[in-house]
Amino acid sequence: MNSAPRTTRESSLYESAWAASGKGNWRLSWELPLEADFQAYYAERYRNHMAAGLAVGALAMVVSVFEDFMLPEGQRMIPLLLRFGLVFPVALFMLWLIRKPALDRFQQAMLMFATLGGASTFLFMAYSVTSPLGRMYLDTLILIQLYGLTLLRMRFAHAVACVLMITAGTTAALSLLQFPGHSGEHVIDLMLITFAGMLCLVANYLMERSARSDYLQQRLLEFRQQDLEQSNSHLEQLLRSDALTGIANRRCFDQSITDEFRRAERGSYPLALLMLDVDCFKQYNDTYGHQAGDDALTRVAQSLAHFARRPGDLAARYGGEEFALILPGSDEENARMIAQEVIEHVFARNVPHASSRVCDRVTVSIGVASILPAAGQAGVPELMANADQALYLAKARGRNQACTWTMLESRPDSGA
Repeated sequence: MNSAPRTTRESSLYESAWAASGKGNWRLSWELPLEADFQAYYAERYRNHMAAGLAVGALAMVVSVFEDFMLPEGQRMIPLLLRFGLVFPVALFMLWLIRKPALDRFQQAMLMFATLGGASTFLFMAYSVTSPLGRMYLDTLILIQLYGLTLLRMRFAHAVACVLMITAGTTAALSLLQFPGHSGEHVIDLMLITFAGMLCLVANYLMERSARSDYLQQRLLEFRQQDLEQSNSHLEQLLRSDALTGIANRRCFDQSITDEFRRAERGSYPLALLMLDVDCFKQYNDTYGHQAGDDALTRVAQSLAHFARRPGDLAARYGGEEFALILPGSDEENARMIAQEVIEHVFARNVPHASSRVCDRVTVSIGVASILPAAGQAGVPELMANADQALYLAKARGRNQACTWTMLESRPDSGA
C-alpha cells in the first residue's frame, strides 16, 4: 500500500475532502494529487479482487458452453470458436496482465476492454445464428454487464463509458442488422440490457463512494499515527536530552552506559569512560553571571559531542559542570588520547575566564578509565568510580589535563 503523504499541504487536502464528503458532496473526483493517490490505492487494494473476478469470468465462459449445444448442430461452430478460440484465451491473458503492478495505470482500461470485448463477442454470436435460441446470447449481455461492472469493481467513470458503449452498440446492431426473432422481442431485450446497465451504474457509484470513504479514513488515520509517532519521538528526545546543552542528559547516560557495558561483555571488547569537569566554574559564574556560565557549558558540550563519532559513543551532561563521554571499544590509551584532544578542542575555543586559577580561558580536566567487562567481575559502578578518581587526580595535578586510572597506582588519590 502506498505510504501516506507527509506534507502539511497534502494533509489539508485530505481534511478538506473528508469535510466535503460529510456535507453531502456526491462528486467522485478530487484535486489532482489526492485523486492520483486514490487511483493508485484503488488499483493496489482491489488488484487481487479483479484478478479473481477475471478467473471467475474465464471459468464461466467454460461452464456456459451448454448454451452453444442448445443450438442446432450446424450452428454451433462459430459460437464455440469464439468462446474457446477468442474469449477464453483473452480472459486468461487479461488475468495475467491485471496482476502486474507496473500496469496499474492501465487497470481500468483493461477491465473495460474485457467487458466490451465479451459483450461484442456475444452480440456477434447472436447475429451469427439463425435459430430463435440466438436470443440467449443477447440476454447474456445482461450478465456480462453485471459481471464486468460490479464483480470486477470497475470505477464509476469507466463504468458509465462502458454502459453507454454497450447500449449504443446493441441499439445500432439490432437496428441495422438482421437478428433472429421479432422486433418487439429485440426492443424488450434492449430495454432489459439498458435497465441492467443502469442498475450496475448505481452499484458502481455506491461501491466507489464507499471505497473513497475508506481511503480517506485510512489516510487520515495514517496522518494521525504519524503525528503521534512524531510527538512520541519528540517527547523521547526531550526525556533523553539535556535542556541546556542539547546533548544526552543523566538519565540517558545511566541507561546507555549500562547497555554498552552489556554489549561489551557479550562482544569481549573494552569500554572506556571519560569524566570531565569544567575548571573553576564557580568562579566563572561569579565573574560573568549565570547566563554566560550557561553559554560556556554549551560550548564545552559541543566540543565533547564532536568526539562522539561512532555508533555507541555518547556525550552526556552528568550534572552541573560535569560531563561524560562513553567510548565503546576503546582501551585506556586510546581513550586518553581522545581526552587530550577534547582538552585541546575546548582550549582552542578561547572562551575568556579571567578568574580561573589555571589560565585566562575556560579549560577542562578529564578522568579516564577503561575496563574489559567480564561476568562476575568489575561492573559499571567500578568503571565510573575509576574514572571519577582519575578526574580527581587530574584536578589535583593542576587541572587542564587528562589522567588515567592506572596513574593512581603511582600516586594515591589527593582529592580536588
